[in-house]
Amino acid sequence: MLLKRIKCGVFPEQKRRFSFAQEQWQELKAISGFLQQIGGWNVNDANEAYIFSFWENHSAYEAFMKRDHDEIMAKNNQRGTYHRLAVDLYMKASPNDDTFSIMEMLRKSNVLHVWERCEPLSGSCSAEEFIWFQHLHDHRRLLIVPAMPLTDSDGTTVAIEESWTTFRFMEGEET
Repeated sequence: MLLKRIKCGVFPEQKRRFSFAQEQWQELKAISGFLQQIGGWNVNDANEAYIFSFWENHSAYEAFMKRDHDEIMAKNNQRGTYHRLAVDLYMKASPNDDTFSIMEMLRKSNVLHVWERCEPLSGSCSAEEFIWFQHLHDHRRLLIVPAMPLTDSDGTTVAIEESWTTFRFMEGEET
Protein backbone atom coordinates (compact mmCIF):
# COMPACT_ATOMS: atom_id res chain seq x y z
CA MET A 1 0.00 0.00 0.00
CA LEU A 2 1.21 3.51 -0.87
CA LEU A 3 0.38 6.59 1.17
CA LYS A 4 0.57 10.10 -0.24
CA ARG A 5 0.65 12.67 2.54
CA ILE A 6 -0.12 16.23 1.49
CA LYS A 7 0.48 19.08 3.92
CA CYS A 8 -0.93 22.47 2.86
CA GLY A 9 -0.58 25.92 4.32
CA VAL A 10 -3.96 27.45 3.50
CA PHE A 11 -4.59 31.20 3.23
CA PRO A 12 -6.96 32.08 6.12
CA GLU A 13 -9.35 33.90 3.80
CA GLN A 14 -9.38 30.84 1.46
CA LYS A 15 -10.19 28.12 4.02
CA ARG A 16 -13.83 27.73 2.95
CA ARG A 17 -12.87 27.60 -0.73
CA PHE A 18 -10.06 25.11 0.01
CA SER A 19 -12.44 22.90 2.00
CA PHE A 20 -15.11 23.02 -0.72
CA ALA A 21 -12.50 22.12 -3.35
CA GLN A 22 -11.27 19.24 -1.19
CA GLU A 23 -14.82 17.85 -1.15
CA GLN A 24 -14.70 17.65 -4.95
CA TRP A 25 -12.14 14.82 -5.01
CA GLN A 26 -14.96 12.23 -5.04
CA GLU A 27 -13.93 11.36 -8.61
CA LEU A 28 -11.11 9.34 -7.06
CA LYS A 29 -13.63 6.56 -6.40
CA ALA A 30 -13.51 5.62 -10.07
CA ILE A 31 -9.71 5.51 -10.33
CA SER A 32 -8.17 2.05 -10.55
CA GLY A 33 -5.92 1.33 -7.58
CA PHE A 34 -7.35 4.07 -5.37
CA LEU A 35 -8.33 2.95 -1.86
CA GLN A 36 -9.22 5.97 0.29
CA GLN A 37 -8.59 9.64 0.93
CA ILE A 38 -9.06 11.27 4.32
CA GLY A 39 -8.02 14.64 5.67
CA GLY A 40 -8.64 17.59 7.89
CA TRP A 41 -7.15 20.49 9.82
CA ASN A 42 -4.17 20.49 12.15
CA VAL A 43 -5.68 21.17 15.59
CA ASN A 44 -2.65 23.30 16.56
CA ASP A 45 -2.54 25.32 13.33
CA ALA A 46 -5.99 26.14 11.97
CA ASN A 47 -4.53 27.13 8.58
CA GLU A 48 -2.70 23.85 7.95
CA ALA A 49 -4.51 21.03 6.17
CA TYR A 50 -3.45 17.40 5.88
CA ILE A 51 -4.68 15.00 3.23
CA PHE A 52 -3.83 11.29 3.30
CA SER A 53 -4.43 9.39 0.07
CA PHE A 54 -4.07 5.59 0.04
CA TRP A 55 -3.30 3.55 -3.08
CA GLU A 56 -2.96 -0.17 -3.74
CA ASN A 57 0.59 0.35 -5.01
CA HIS A 58 3.02 2.84 -6.48
CA SER A 59 2.20 2.05 -10.12
CA ALA A 60 -1.54 2.74 -9.58
CA TYR A 61 -0.65 6.09 -8.01
CA GLU A 62 1.74 6.99 -10.85
CA ALA A 63 -0.91 6.13 -13.45
CA PHE A 64 -3.38 8.42 -11.65
CA MET A 65 -0.86 11.27 -11.58
CA LYS A 66 -0.19 10.93 -15.32
CA ARG A 67 -3.82 10.48 -16.41
CA ASP A 68 -6.29 12.03 -14.01
CA HIS A 69 -4.79 14.28 -11.33
CA ASP A 70 -4.43 17.52 -13.29
CA GLU A 71 -7.94 17.29 -14.75
CA ILE A 72 -9.54 16.81 -11.32
CA MET A 73 -7.40 19.61 -9.88
CA ALA A 74 -8.46 21.98 -12.67
CA LYS A 75 -12.17 21.17 -12.16
CA ASN A 76 -12.17 21.81 -8.43
CA ASN A 77 -10.33 25.14 -8.67
CA GLN A 78 -8.20 24.45 -5.59
CA ARG A 79 -5.08 26.24 -6.81
CA GLY A 80 -4.76 29.65 -5.25
CA THR A 81 -6.27 28.56 -1.94
CA TYR A 82 -2.94 27.55 -0.42
CA HIS A 83 0.52 29.11 -0.19
CA ARG A 84 2.52 26.03 0.76
CA LEU A 85 2.26 22.44 -0.38
CA ALA A 86 4.45 19.50 0.68
CA VAL A 87 3.94 16.01 -0.70
CA ASP A 88 5.57 12.88 0.68
CA LEU A 89 5.18 9.29 -0.46
CA TYR A 90 5.38 6.33 1.91
CA MET A 91 5.01 2.57 1.63
CA LYS A 92 3.22 0.59 4.31
CA ALA A 93 5.66 -0.84 6.86
CA SER A 94 3.23 -2.16 9.50
CA PRO A 95 3.12 -5.88 10.22
CA ASN A 96 -0.68 -5.82 9.74
CA ASP A 97 -1.33 -6.40 6.02
CA ASP A 98 -5.13 -6.36 6.20
CA THR A 99 -5.92 -3.41 3.92
CA PHE A 100 -9.66 -3.69 4.56
CA SER A 101 -9.18 -3.39 8.35
CA ILE A 102 -6.85 -0.41 7.96
CA MET A 103 -9.26 1.45 5.68
CA GLU A 104 -12.18 0.69 8.01
CA MET A 105 -10.20 1.90 11.04
CA LEU A 106 -9.34 5.17 9.27
CA ARG A 107 -12.88 5.65 8.02
CA LYS A 108 -14.25 5.49 11.57
CA SER A 109 -11.74 8.00 12.95
CA ASN A 110 -12.57 11.54 14.00
CA VAL A 111 -8.93 12.42 14.55
CA LEU A 112 -5.57 11.08 13.42
CA HIS A 113 -2.37 11.46 15.38
CA VAL A 114 0.65 11.56 13.10
CA TRP A 115 4.32 11.31 13.98
CA GLU A 116 7.21 11.57 11.57
CA ARG A 117 10.25 9.88 13.03
CA CYS A 118 12.98 7.34 12.42
CA GLU A 119 12.37 5.26 15.55
CA PRO A 120 9.21 3.58 16.81
CA LEU A 121 6.98 5.45 19.23
CA SER A 122 7.23 4.15 22.77
CA GLY A 123 3.84 3.62 24.31
CA SER A 124 1.08 1.22 25.06
CA CYS A 125 -0.72 0.89 21.73
CA SER A 126 -0.80 -2.48 19.98
CA ALA A 127 0.02 -3.16 16.33
CA GLU A 128 -3.72 -3.18 15.49
CA GLU A 129 -4.05 0.45 16.66
CA PHE A 130 -1.54 2.12 14.38
CA ILE A 131 -0.07 2.04 10.90
CA TRP A 132 3.63 2.52 10.06
CA PHE A 133 4.74 3.86 6.69
CA GLN A 134 8.31 4.07 5.39
CA HIS A 135 9.26 7.13 3.28
CA LEU A 136 10.14 6.15 -0.29
CA HIS A 137 13.38 8.14 -0.45
CA ASP A 138 14.89 8.31 3.03
CA HIS A 139 14.75 6.75 6.49
CA ARG A 140 11.82 8.79 7.80
CA ARG A 141 8.85 6.83 8.95
CA LEU A 142 5.31 8.02 9.43
CA LEU A 143 3.14 6.63 12.20
CA ILE A 144 -0.62 7.15 12.04
CA VAL A 145 -2.72 6.43 15.12
CA PRO A 146 -6.49 6.87 14.76
CA ALA A 147 -8.50 8.12 17.75
CA MET A 148 -5.86 7.76 20.44
CA PRO A 149 -4.98 10.50 22.91
CA LEU A 150 -1.84 12.38 21.92
CA THR A 151 0.95 11.44 24.34
CA ASP A 152 3.99 12.65 22.44
CA SER A 153 4.37 16.40 21.89
CA ASP A 154 6.24 16.11 18.58
CA GLY A 155 3.22 14.63 16.81
CA THR A 156 0.46 16.36 14.87
CA THR A 157 -3.23 15.90 15.56
CA VAL A 158 -5.51 16.18 12.55
CA ALA A 159 -9.25 16.73 13.08
CA ILE A 160 -10.90 14.81 10.26
CA GLU A 161 -13.33 16.61 7.98
CA GLU A 162 -15.86 13.94 7.11
CA SER A 163 -16.82 15.72 3.88
CA TRP A 164 -13.22 15.33 2.62
CA THR A 165 -13.30 11.55 2.99
CA THR A 166 -13.70 9.50 -0.12
CA PHE A 167 -13.22 5.78 -0.49
CA ARG A 168 -13.63 3.00 -2.95
CA PHE A 169 -15.87 0.18 -1.79
CA MET A 170 -13.78 -2.87 -1.15
CA GLU A 171 -14.55 -6.54 -1.46
CA GLY A 172 -17.01 -7.65 1.21
CA GLU A 173 -18.53 -4.18 1.78
CA GLU A 174 -22.11 -3.20 1.11
CA THR A 175 -22.69 -0.38 -1.37
